[in-house]
Amino acid sequence: MRRSPLAWFALLLVSVASIVVQAQTAVPAPYKDVRLAPEKRVADLLSRMTIEEKASMLSGAGWMESAAIERLGIPAIHMADGPMGVRSWLGSSAVTSAANPPIKVETTSFPAGVTMAASWDTELVGREGQAIAQEVKALGRDMILGPTVNINRVPLWGRNFEGYGEDPYLSSRLGVAYIKAVQAEGVIPSVKHFAANNEEFERHRIDAHIDPRTLHEIYLPAFKAAVQEADVWNVMSAYNKLNGTYCAENATLLTDILKREFGFKGFVISDWGSTYSTAGTVNAGMDLEMPGGAPMKAMLSRPATQLSGNSGGWLEADKVLAEVKAGRITEATLDDNVGRILRVLFVSGLFDHPHTAGGEVDTPAQQAVARQGATEGIVLLKNAGSLLPLDATKIHSIAVIGPNAAVARTGGGGSSLVRPKHAVTPLDGIREHSVPVTYALGVGMEGENPAQDTAEARAKLLQEAVSAAAKADVAVVVVGRYAKLEAEGFDVKTMDLPAGQDELIQAVEKANPHTVVVLNTGDPVTMSKWLAQTPALVEMWYGGQEGGHALASILFGDANPSGKLPVSFPKKWEDSPAAANYPGQNLKVNYAEGIYVGYRYFDTKNVEPQFPFGFGLSYTSFAYSGLAVTPGKVAGNQPVQVSLKVKNTGARAGAEVVELYVHDGHAKIDRPVHELKGFRRVELKAGETKTVQFTLDRAALSYWSPDKKDWVADPGTFEIQIGASSRDIRLRAPLELLQ
Repeated sequence: MRRSPLAWFALLLVSVASIVVQAQTAVPAPYKDVRLAPEKRVADLLSRMTIEEKASMLSGAGWMESAAIERLGIPAIHMADGPMGVRSWLGSSAVTSAANPPIKVETTSFPAGVTMAASWDTELVGREGQAIAQEVKALGRDMILGPTVNINRVPLWGRNFEGYGEDPYLSSRLGVAYIKAVQAEGVIPSVKHFAANNEEFERHRIDAHIDPRTLHEIYLPAFKAAVQEADVWNVMSAYNKLNGTYCAENATLLTDILKREFGFKGFVISDWGSTYSTAGTVNAGMDLEMPGGAPMKAMLSRPATQLSGNSGGWLEADKVLAEVKAGRITEATLDDNVGRILRVLFVSGLFDHPHTAGGEVDTPAQQAVARQGATEGIVLLKNAGSLLPLDATKIHSIAVIGPNAAVARTGGGGSSLVRPKHAVTPLDGIREHSVPVTYALGVGMEGENPAQDTAEARAKLLQEAVSAAAKADVAVVVVGRYAKLEAEGFDVKTMDLPAGQDELIQAVEKANPHTVVVLNTGDPVTMSKWLAQTPALVEMWYGGQEGGHALASILFGDANPSGKLPVSFPKKWEDSPAAANYPGQNLKVNYAEGIYVGYRYFDTKNVEPQFPFGFGLSYTSFAYSGLAVTPGKVAGNQPVQVSLKVKNTGARAGAEVVELYVHDGHAKIDRPVHELKGFRRVELKAGETKTVQFTLDRAALSYWSPDKKDWVADPGTFEIQIGASSRDIRLRAPLELLQ
């Protein structure tokens, strides 16, 4: 049968329409096009979302998961605690750190942040970040809650071990290295805690009062560097209040400073259970409240949660939508909140390539990074008579003593404590060196085993230690704290060592003049009872799972100590610049010391510390010479080149950390006697000389002016100082700023 022309035309129209429909179906929505810029993908995706879907993304869907939107293919972000390795994501630290948790997540336990800071090795911190990110991906997670860059304001802060010490410049360099390495693996880091989380005392209620200059010079620089140099994808707000307002709803902090002044493009996440309002929190710049869903409700129902001051559930979808309907939250604000989360999903690659579990963790390469970090972070504080390194060919017996000798104290307690597959104790590490070893507990760890805390038990343990020490050529006493005395959630109660440890050191030193004291802590401790009689003192911090290997390699000279203190060690608590203003009164703490934190206080006010910032000994020696500052006169933003020579003048290879400080004696405002503005870690063979170079810009000469509300460098003559610590300045040269 022949078709009429009209029939042929109708058939043609149907065919063309079918082709058009198929073509439209084949073209993906713009937000799915990986070739488009993230901002265009975000704009397109936002235009397709309902307001209900947008509101649902502001609160977590679980303990460690954000909300997914399946209709549009928006994946959940699967998080894990950090920053010293990957922790279980199945509940709070009280659950996951228990002896028998529901599910064990075992990963590489890397050294504590303060240990890595003592290495002053940015490249190594970067490799640590890379290794942690690789383990995050291997476990099918997307985000690690770290690094911690809060400043060590007081030696009693329970989380000092997590951070990078007392100096904002050092913290900035290490934080940037960690963040860049994590993000290079397509994993989201969360730099925390923004801002001024410097004590655990009443951390959910405490109100830190800090003047703008102190904030900008001491407590914000590491976050600013994370944003402007590493383009960090996430910032976590702090629990505390800042100048009267909770950090989670502090518009000055989250919007004015972080997003506008610093230019932050990522999203802000709340610390777990730290929100107290809906419209106020959203409008202030909070983008994602955690946790959410059933775990959040369960947490809030516990009496302990309410007692501590936690709060949450304020950014659940129904509450957000009610505030939008009431006009207290605009849809434009909602778009900004959600858009920031979407942008990170696109930029990180997680939207297009979600991580799937199945990879390997705790690989030999990852273990090697952990061991190098633990080794480089060890600081040799005293070595009278060159007792160290120990010569295994001349020593016939070693007594290893102390509550931290036969137990691997890998880290402090709380949300950063990693459960490793294995961990090396100091005793195990020393036993690998072919010298006969005897072991004695000496004293039980305070509070760990009540049976060891009685007077009779202590006397017996002490006598066993003295007997072992007296019979040995060398005694190694490993003392310190552990995860239930130094942890998140509470501050250390005193700078003194736990009960009985000072007496143990004194008794062992009396029995054996060749005693090495090893500190296994995250904070400074008082040493006045025994330091004068101690020939050798080593700070091993919390070294993670490889801490025992690292310590033994230092003690026997397989590695040359190169760590330097990232925090000043006061002689006593009362010498701390913040001692008179801690923990505060009536839930308010005044940072009255201002910018004079750590060495800025000790060096300027001429208060002698036990050990200064940047201090650390070696088994070799180094000579500095030939300091040159070029040009000697600068104007505007002209860069300055600083160079010098460092020579290893000893008989063995070693590494020296060269520290650059700037002294400003002519400023229109009070300034510290000097401030760290550069450092280099230099590896040198015996007799070798290397040139060390720095580049300084105007920022290195500047202070934050309260009057101008900006950074200012006053013209005049500055002094460039090169030192081996903040109190061991070896070279000086002038630098004139003309304008």
